[in-house]
Amino acid sequence: FFFHHLYINMPQVEITATGANCKKLDMKAYGITDRNGWARIELGDQVKETKRVEGANGLDPIWEEVFVFDVADPDNDKFKVSLFFGETQIGLTAEYSLTGLIKMKLKYRGMAVPGGKVDLMLRPLDFGPEQEEEEDDMSFMDML
Repeated sequence: FFFHHLYINMPQVEITATGANCKKLDMKAYGITDRNGWARIELGDQVKETKRVEGANGLDPIWEEVFVFDVADPDNDKFKVSLFFGETQIGLTAEYSLTGLIKMKLKYRGMAVPGGKVDLMLRPLDFGPEQEEEEDDMSFMDML
């Protein structure tokens, strides 16, 4: 009965959509006429979209956009990422868990899509262990 007090403030994860590089993608095969690339990120009922950006060298938009999502259950919640050029979705929607993250530490996630990849950085703002537990690392003892 005391569990519902744990999350008065919901934990949050920061997801940075860095960019995509799909220069090997065959635009004709996918019917891409609009070179503006954007990503949709979903977690639960929260949906965020990056700006639509045309890459400097074709299909390589750089967004560097940071989104913050509420996380109801860090152990089981998953977020989804979809990549689009114009209104055309490239590849499938990928799903990622939030487990194995270190609190306040950036973690890279690369999403493979046809012709390239999407780069994401995750950072739990207030969940996950404080630091990686390395049994052989005694450097923290120096601080005591």
